Amino acid sequence: MIKMRMALVSILLIAGMFSAVAQPASNSRASTAAENLRAGIRLLADGQYSAALAAFDSLMLDSGAGEMRAEGAYWAVMTHLAAGNPGLAEKTIETFLVSFPGHPKTADLLYQQGRAAFLQNDYERSLRSFHSYIAGYAEGEYVPAAVFWSGESLYFLGRLSEAEKLYKAIGERYPDSVKAEAAQYRLALIQFKYREDELLTLLKWSHEESLRTIEEFQRREKAYEQALAVYQRRFGEVRRDIAETQLSLEDQLIAIKTTADELTRRIQDKDARIAELEKRLELVDRERVAQAEILAELPAPDTIEETMSISGQNAELLALKERALALFEFYAGKLADEASGGRTK
Repeated sequence: MIKMRMALVSILLIAGMFSAVAQPASNSRASTAAENLRAGIRLLADGQYSAALAAFDSLMLDSGAGEMRAEGAYWAVMTHLAAGNPGLAEKTIETFLVSFPGHPKTADLLYQQGRAAFLQNDYERSLRSFHSYIAGYAEGEYVPAAVFWSGESLYFLGRLSEAEKLYKAIGERYPDSVKAEAAQYRLALIQFKYREDELLTLLKWSHEESLRTIEEFQRREKAYEQALAVYQRRFGEVRRDIAETQLSLEDQLIAIKTTADELTRRIQDKDARIAELEKRLELVDRERVAQAEILAELPAPDTIEETMSISGQNAELLALKERALALFEFYAGKLADEASGGRTK
């Protein structure tokens, strides 16, 4: 029993000796890790992202760095974001969440996960990440910023009315937040966007109305051109018919004029013949009067034979006169008929 106690004491003494030796070594590695972390943060502040990442990655991979490994992973995320590599930052966040569950930096990295998704224009995933952060850490430091970036995601998704509610919530609930002024600016932009959409709608309506008006005008113009072409064709046909008719009428007029001239000449000839016949008739009348005067001056016949001889001569003269009058009336009537017939035509 005594031997067992002595063995236990020896073991405790040896453990104490190893503990005394190991404690300075552990403090030395922690100090080195802390110095590496500070050096990496200085490099990050100076914008030397590659050197800072090398320092943070070496710290994260150092199994003996203890709690400094989580710090190295956290600052590696921040360096990736500062360097404009949100995809690498998101992968590092996923590694952190798996490797260091329950770490105090978890809430911050959930917020940064939403920022990384936003920077990659994956607004739906960004909304989900910010929602998870706000639901899990309602009193968290980055809640106002998470609400703002949720509004930004909705804004870029075109869901303006939802984004407007979140921007207004920042002004109402977190008026002292650094994002309050940016939220007010976004609200003004949304109002301008509403007006722009209204103007675009009016412009679109006006443009469509103009297009309809132009189409109607073009349709009417085409119909007018077609009707004009038809009228021009008909007008050409009418002009051609008028020209042909005019030529025909001119020909007919020439023919009528020729006929009229011919009839005028014939009437003149007939008038001349009538005048000649009238002269002859006048001569006949004069001869008759002269014969009557001669007969009146002749002595009375002594014998019946003389009387009969004179009567016979007178009878012949009268018969000749009657024949001449008959011929005169015949020709005069004929000329009158021909003259009246020519005028009627």
